[in-house]
Amino acid sequence: MTMGKGIKILQSGPLALVVDSGRRGSQHQGFCESGPMDESAYFWANWLCANAADNPVIEAIGALAIEAQKNLAVAITGPEVSVIVNGRSMSAWQTLRLKAGDTLSIDTKRFGTKSYVAIAGQWQIAKIVGSVSTVRREGLGGLSGNGQPLQNNDCIAVTTLPNNADRQIPDILRPDYTLTSALEVINGYQYDSFPTTSIRRFFNEEYSLTTEIDRMGYRLSGHPVAGAPPSMRSEGINAGSIQIPPDGQPIVMMRDRQTLGGYPKIGCVASYDLARLAQAVPGDTVAFRAVDPNNARANWLLREQKLKRFLQSV
Repeated sequence: MTMGKGIKILQSGPLALVVDSGRRGSQHQGFCESGPMDESAYFWANWLCANAADNPVIEAIGALAIEAQKNLAVAITGPEVSVIVNGRSMSAWQTLRLKAGDTLSIDTKRFGTKSYVAIAGQWQIAKIVGSVSTVRREGLGGLSGNGQPLQNNDCIAVTTLPNNADRQIPDILRPDYTLTSALEVINGYQYDSFPTTSIRRFFNEEYSLTTEIDRMGYRLSGHPVAGAPPSMRSEGINAGSIQIPPDGQPIVMMRDRQTLGGYPKIGCVASYDLARLAQAVPGDTVAFRAVDPNNARANWLLREQKLKRFLQSV
């Protein structure tokens, strides 16, 4: 093992956060789930570096540049992300090798999408409530433990492990980030409390992403969902829950959502479709399609089996 140095942030860009798999199991204590907005890209970035599945990565919006302080294996994932190493264009979705002093910069074609930078090895960052994930609202996690995004000149120490074989992700396994097909929704137990006409309209209309989107939730704009039942007592909220506030404009709850909420929920975006929504940007339009819970479970299992077969084959 090699201790000590790792990377130096040369350009932190609009937003660069340290995230891992999140604080699952702590919501009853008031801590939000946190973690990666795009779980698929997060998983593959770590796999390309032969890291544990819950290893930290950098989740970046916009341009980011780092300098390797020692020889490192890295991987970049995300939609339409460009990768430059020492001025030379490289490919994302594969293992890359950096030597001490090399610089790596990334940027995205569409501002607002999230890119993931994994570095092979164990990151020397203290966990707060079982995770290093950054939550700015709660002042929790991140490099210094206080919820602050990465800044220029920050350094992350990484304990590197023996080198592993280089890897790449076949095109067929890369996430589909298009929004041409509707996001599948599992109806919630409050579904029947909405007027039938409003339900039909919700599943037949398109909604635009507003500028009011963040890691907590995505506010949509479109034909209002009228006749929503009145607010109720607060209850726990799953990732992907579609809340209907009094103005009828849906809000989809994301990774940094609050632990409790009192708006009625028409349903929940299936977990396997959340990455597509997470990578959407203001102005994009989305549609929703109801899916039977058993069919949603079958879809999820098929994806898991496909992933398992691939991982066993390499």
